[in-house]
Amino acid sequence: MTSYCSFLIANPLHCSLIESHAERVGWPISFLPDPSQRFWFHEGGTTIISHPHALGSQVVDGIRGQMLLINTAEEAVANNIVQLICAAYDIIEGNPGERVALRSVFPLPDDTAERDSIYDNLFRKRGFFEHFVGPSELAVAVATAAKAWSDRSLIYAIHKLSRSYATESITWWSAHPRYGQMFEKHSSLHSAHVGTSIAINLAFSAIEELQLQVKSSARNKRWLDLKAGQWNPAVLEDLRVRLRAAHIDPDSTMTWIVRGDRSLAETEITPVLGIPTPYSDGQTVRDVEVTLPDALHICSFIRNYMTAHRFGEASPFLGPYEVHNVQSLARQLILCACGLWRVSTDDLVKSS
Repeated sequence: MTSYCSFLIANPLHCSLIESHAERVGWPISFLPDPSQRFWFHEGGTTIISHPHALGSQVVDGIRGQMLLINTAEEAVANNIVQLICAAYDIIEGNPGERVALRSVFPLPDDTAERDSIYDNLFRKRGFFEHFVGPSELAVAVATAAKAWSDRSLIYAIHKLSRSYATESITWWSAHPRYGQMFEKHSSLHSAHVGTSIAINLAFSAIEELQLQVKSSARNKRWLDLKAGQWNPAVLEDLRVRLRAAHIDPDSTMTWIVRGDRSLAETEITPVLGIPTPYSDGQTVRDVEVTLPDALHICSFIRNYMTAHRFGEASPFLGPYEVHNVQSLARQLILCACGLWRVSTDDLVKSS
């Protein structure tokens, strides 16, 4: 049995909560006082030491963080657990600026002197020190990963969406309507068009892992009236049944971000769906509220006709907002399927 360092630091007050979720799926975890000495937790928040040279040179109030350890004979198992937790955290944050740990475990020797040497000469030096992270919603990430652990498709969905975020993404705050159009609608760089398509394809593939794509065909058409946006009741009901089976309310909605002038990519998407949001000004901010089935149609249209195959005339006009929308839908579906949509660590503490 080997203990593997995860580089993930937990608030000591949340360790028992994390352990309870790990125990439900048989994860062999334990905790160790943060060997980097980087994270300290107190009533007012968290103190984070930014550089190892500062260790010991200042008074730090609070309780030392606790590092998550994976105790197993198989390094691959330890890596799978840690990498899934990190990918789940990417989805919870939905924020590409939040880089999570090394995403790879480090074996620790049993000998105390050898461990101390590793702590002093590796973990408290530049190179490893900055890879220790204390995600604020680590408990939710562990709960999400644990929920997915017995479902290979859900595991792949989480990893695919995480990789989509890493390929291309924008922050949630930059999509706030108060900022209007912060980004160019699309790039003039050919390589950027490919990056956009990869990010969209990965996010949509995460939806497919959940088997929540719209299922229609030439014989079983999606629309009774395409121009009016009238669904074929049989196709719509099939989708609604699968959403409910995944513990997702088919009547739920999401905000589809639309900014700036109408692009060629937008004009290609049919039918026109959604209701303008109350804050939409009809010009710079044209966001719409769409049902989950309607959002799934829009995503599948973009993927099927603009990104998954040979690029067409409209493909280069896709950009950060389309990527964000497809990722946001996949994120909502995954977290709903895990029973953790809009759930925080505080919520988990209250319900434990």
